[in-house]
Amino acid sequence: MIAPELLSGVPALADLPAPAREELARVAREVEFRTGERLVPLIKPPQRILFILDGLVKLVGVSLGGVERIIYVFRPGDITGSRVLLEESPEAAYEIVAMRPVRAIAVGKQDFLRVADEHPELLMVVTREFSRRLAGLTSRMLAAMSEDVPVRLGQLLIDFAPPGVSDLEEFVPLTYPLTHEAMAQIIGASRPHTSTVLRDLEELGLVRRRSDRGLLIRPAHLAQMVRGSDPGSRRPTV
Repeated sequence: MIAPELLSGVPALADLPAPAREELARVAREVEFRTGERLVPLIKPPQRILFILDGLVKLVGVSLGGVERIIYVFRPGDITGSRVLLEESPEAAYEIVAMRPVRAIAVGKQDFLRVADEHPELLMVVTREFSRRLAGLTSRMLAAMSEDVPVRLGQLLIDFAPPGVSDLEEFVPLTYPLTHEAMAQIIGASRPHTSTVLRDLEELGLVRRRSDRGLLIRPAHLAQMVRGSDPGSRRPTV
C-alpha cells in the first residue's frame, strides 16, 4: 500500500476520480531499480504495471551484430507494462532497463485488472497512454528512415527540454541530461557522428556543449531548424 498522493506524480492518472486512485494505492507498492537493472524479465511476460516516479528507463534492442539501439526513453510520469493489457506491444521485442536509479510504483496484473473492473476509467486512461506512446514510437521510427541526423538530434533535444520553453530563444538546460552515447543510440547514429553534429549545432548557435549546467539548447531556434522554417539558417549536413 502507498499514499494516494504518490500517484499524483503520474500525469495520466491526474483526472482519475479520488476513489479510483485510493483503490489503486491500496494494491500498489513502491519499488526501486539500480542502474542497468531490467524492469521486466526478458522471457517471462510482465505481471505488473510500473508508474515511473524518478529516473530514466530505456526501451532497448540489440542488433545481430551486438549494436544497442534505444527505441524510447521512459521519464518520470511514464507508464511501462503495456504487454499486461495489449496483445501486440512494442515492449515485447525489447528490453526495459534502468538508465539511472529508478523509483516506481508497481501494481500487479490481477490487482490492476480488479481495480479497473470496479473503475473502468482507470483502464481507459492507462490504455490511452499506451496508445499515445505507440503512436510516438511509430512516428520516431518513420523519422529515423526519412530525416537526416541533425533533424533527429534536434528533435530529441527539444523533447528533453523543460516543459513550457518551446518559444524561448535563450539557452536552457535539458531536464534530463543525456550522454553522447545515449543520444546516438536514440537517433540511430554512431557516437562520433552524433558528437560531430552537436559541434555543428554549436557553431550555428543552437546548443552550447560545455557549461556548469551541462548541455544547453535554444529551443525556439532548434525548432526552426527541425521545421526547416528559417530561410536564413544553415542546416548542418550529414
